[in-house]
Amino acid sequence: MAVVIENPDAARSALIDLLRREYTFDHDALIADVFGADQAGLCVLASGWGSIEGVLASRPETRCAATTRALVVAAHERALRDLLLAAPRGDVLLFLVVGDWTLPTLAELFDGREVAPHPPVSYPGIHLFVGVRRGSGALPVIDDNTLFRGPPLAHAALPRPADGQNLSSARDPMVARLRDLGNAAGRRARSQFLAEGPLLAFRALDDLPVEDLFYTGELLRDPAGTVLLRRAADLGVPAHRISEGLMGLITPTRPIPSVITAIWGQLRNVADYRPGRRAVILATEQINNPENLGMTLRTADAAGVEAVIVAGSGADPFHRECVRAARGAVGRIPIYTCADLPTWIGQARAQGIHVVGATGNVERTLYDADLPLPLMIIVGNETEGLTDATLAVCSSLVRIPMAPGQDSLNVGVAAGVILYDIVRRRLCDRHLAPTKNPTTA
Repeated sequence: MAVVIENPDAARSALIDLLRREYTFDHDALIADVFGADQAGLCVLASGWGSIEGVLASRPETRCAATTRALVVAAHERALRDLLLAAPRGDVLLFLVVGDWTLPTLAELFDGREVAPHPPVSYPGIHLFVGVRRGSGALPVIDDNTLFRGPPLAHAALPRPADGQNLSSARDPMVARLRDLGNAAGRRARSQFLAEGPLLAFRALDDLPVEDLFYTGELLRDPAGTVLLRRAADLGVPAHRISEGLMGLITPTRPIPSVITAIWGQLRNVADYRPGRRAVILATEQINNPENLGMTLRTADAAGVEAVIVAGSGADPFHRECVRAARGAVGRIPIYTCADLPTWIGQARAQGIHVVGATGNVERTLYDADLPLPLMIIVGNETEGLTDATLAVCSSLVRIPMAPGQDSLNVGVAAGVILYDIVRRRLCDRHLAPTKNPTTA
């Protein structure tokens, strides 16, 4: 998650250091404009674990037809998502981003479009994107001339979504949408998925682009339910009341959940993925049980993995059971799909990524193996493990040592053992150990 850098000098230094480390173009004019003499309204967020991997510097727009201008610099996809998910609802944001690889993520999380650079917003190496956070309305019709001519828009310029309704018919279009989100094809077509229960609703409202939520009378009998609905109202998220009977038509989960949340999200192809220079990536091959996949995603999120590659035709990461088991990781951590894992492994190795397959059929243990960065760990199917084709193209293979009597672990547990050994190594390495938190500098 992104955190605020309170000290302006520390914020400026963090942004300059990140630009110098990751990119090579001249950024002096850009920095001067962002950190000008008048810093009223300047807000700087940082993302990363142990080191700063992304910075977002925003301030109220003063020239263009937008609410806020935001410069975003990120070393990799996870750092980028952490920053973008902290953007406010209801504002028109003019993003200045480094790297065209950032644009698909912006298009996933924001309703908007790329804009050709034009004075007064034109810098070397910078791409422009104007948009509003998904779930908070549609981008107003603003042509390029109007955008760059201004005037600036007020904060929360978009009209608030309509108030929630009482839904009583299975034929209601909103109920039909929810039922459609119960299957993988509907989720792909609508670019949305569902999260069930109050805990995931709270987490979604805090972190994710929520479209709306639906609740039964049972939620009102829970003291936390009133807090949840007030939070949704404060954010401008419509909350619709439905009967338990309708909720039972929408989801097969029993007991029937008291609330479900509709969230924007897409699964992009791994061909779109740009690994960071010191990436730790997790790939899963043909995990069929959605709860196992969800626990694996939760573990990857907690261990700071840069991205997860879900390979094969196994469980859908947006399946309700996977979303529930992931406990908020789905939608926040970058997830990519891959139809041909062995081929992509070859491409990853050609980029210098060390690929380690987890299997029980080798002598070398995890604790005897070198794990250089950038690194990809691959875990396999619950019963069959990794396919022969995948094993054949890995850089190396390792096993997790076990006492006599057991020869395998749950895939989520196995992923956790390996990933947290990598965390231990990174924290023990003096070059990668956490540095002073710039937010308090």
